[in-house]
Amino acid sequence: MNKLKQLVIGIILFIPFLFLASGVSLVDCFFEGVLLNWLFIVIAASISIPSLLFIDRHIKPSSTQQLNQPLKARYFYIAVIWTIFIVVLTITLNNLPFLPAPTDNVLQSSTAKVLTGPSRWPMIISLCFLTPICEELGFRGVIQDYLASIFGYWPSVLITSLIFVFLHGLEIVASLCLLLAAIGFSLLNRASGTIKTSIVSHMTYNIIVTILVMLRL
Repeated sequence: MNKLKQLVIGIILFIPFLFLASGVSLVDCFFEGVLLNWLFIVIAASISIPSLLFIDRHIKPSSTQQLNQPLKARYFYIAVIWTIFIVVLTITLNNLPFLPAPTDNVLQSSTAKVLTGPSRWPMIISLCFLTPICEELGFRGVIQDYLASIFGYWPSVLITSLIFVFLHGLEIVASLCLLLAAIGFSLLNRASGTIKTSIVSHMTYNIIVTILVMLRL
């Protein structure tokens, strides 16, 4: 009964929590103008990061120790290599003739449009640095630790990864690759003992994808 109560509370709080985890990525959604968007990402990150750390510390007290754990060089390189593998895998699968071709044009996406406008730099900083920090603290931190307290470690990894993929709204091939990446993020954190590993991996992924998109614009 206690676990059911935890689950219901988690579902109720999920939507407002989602803004803490991903709100910093909403550049140009609420404000027009470069200065206002700079202020938005700074304020959003200043609220989200301490809030997510505070919440996770109460769910799993050892999370603070894990965050303070230094990231060893070998795990840094593994995180980067894992990300490069996922990007190459996604591009390769998307170009195989017997698999469903992507129907959405990334160059017509709202993100691509912001990257060609005056707010490109707030968007780049948000996408490449602030969003990975907030999303990892939110998903691989708060959500996964909360679900682990109800279902255990392995189900929490799978459920968190599925939620992460669903919220990114990608097509089938990209979604499967992102699911693999997300599960890998969790396993890398467990192996290294710190969430910094998935933050590095997530940053690397977003930096590569942002560069690829901008090269095509």
